Amino acid sequence: MTWARVLLLGLLAPLAVADKADPPPAGSADGLAYEAIQKVQIYTDNATAPAGQTPPVEGWWDSKICSGTFCVYTNRRLAKGRGLVAVTKAEEAQKLERIEDHLDRGENKYLTDDPLPFTQTEVLSKGPGLTATKPIRRGKQLMVWSPVLLVHKSLFDQVPKKKERTRLLEAAISFLPDETRTKFNTQRGGDTTNPRRRRSIEQIVLAHPFEIDLGYANHKPDENSHSKHYVNYPEAAQFQHDCRPNVATHKDNAFALRATVARRVQPGEELTISYVDPFWPRDDRAAWVKRHRGDGNNGDDDVEGGCPCKACTPPGGLKGEAAVEGEKRLKEILAIRAELRNHDSTKVDFKMIERFLKLYQEERLHIKLADAYELAATNFNYLGDDKRAQKYADLAVQAGIVEGGVESNDVVAMRVMAKDVKGHYSYRYTLKRRGQ
Repeated sequence: MTWARVLLLGLLAPLAVADKADPPPAGSADGLAYEAIQKVQIYTDNATAPAGQTPPVEGWWDSKICSGTFCVYTNRRLAKGRGLVAVTKAEEAQKLERIEDHLDRGENKYLTDDPLPFTQTEVLSKGPGLTATKPIRRGKQLMVWSPVLLVHKSLFDQVPKKKERTRLLEAAISFLPDETRTKFNTQRGGDTTNPRRRRSIEQIVLAHPFEIDLGYANHKPDENSHSKHYVNYPEAAQFQHDCRPNVATHKDNAFALRATVARRVQPGEELTISYVDPFWPRDDRAAWVKRHRGDGNNGDDDVEGGCPCKACTPPGGLKGEAAVEGEKRLKEILAIRAELRNHDSTKVDFKMIERFLKLYQEERLHIKLADAYELAATNFNYLGDDKRAQKYADLAVQAGIVEGGVESNDVVAMRVMAKDVKGHYSYRYTLKRRGQ
């Protein structure tokens, strides 16, 4: 559970307690004690407000532009006027209203020296991307940006007509402050004189599937009732995809996205992030890229298999030695990881742990090293090697800061372990189980 989720649950938990003798207040669908979001009548035929009737500057605003249970909500004040729009359900909008002060803390800036150590260039087989203009060290923070658009993930299943989804999404973007809307529209790409060559908002959201979960107030999640949302950060969309990227991203307590260099970058090297799980099989990753990022605007359709990154299209082609070896490494990583996560495994030894770490480096999984180092630290400690346990606990802290932030749960846990390795519960755990 992330800190953001813990924070949300803490904020929302008191809402679940309501006086059963009193009827739910206006706008409440589940008995939560809140005031309804401001209702303002607008015209919905063209998803724009009439002259002189625009979203208020302060607070959340219900546009009444809806399709089924999904409506457009707007807050133009958040993040010092950057604004935020949401296409979501009423109960989710109320959660956003409750955590407005926390969302308002989101930062919006580049975190690097002036001038920036990267520039936008045309990347072969991908399109516009970011390229380093000077060496950038691992751990260098690049940027932090608050979200401008939230879209409930169920929208795409529960509103089957694409025309209806488009109406909601276009209306939402139209209510953003002018400067923010302009930034969002830079993601559309293509020829402004030919709308068909430009990307739709739905394509943009699905091609950059950052996700947050607003959590639950008083009921358990199920397949048909969840609080998962796609979120969009226009500036972060400048990063092109790579299945083995050199930049890690995470969301802080204000849902702002932070991007940090995960391995040293040289001048002229592309800065990339991964929009999919890097542990997916190669065919699944390539199929996703072809479907959501190979839309004819960036040339991916012409790449063998659909994904131009070296992990998916290595030298020698998909049947070449490099491709075969890459798939073998990935399968071995997953198999060893399962053993290391099994506290009662009898197969784990020093050789297996060392092999595991070597495979991560060979496969260039630099945005996932925190988990690898944590497993190494714990399992070395299980086997009584406190020196290597100390080493990898420290490395897990460093990698965890890059991948999840200084306050992430994993960083906190590894710091505790690193302070007293022999006093940690894991010390000699396996040896004791074996009666040694």
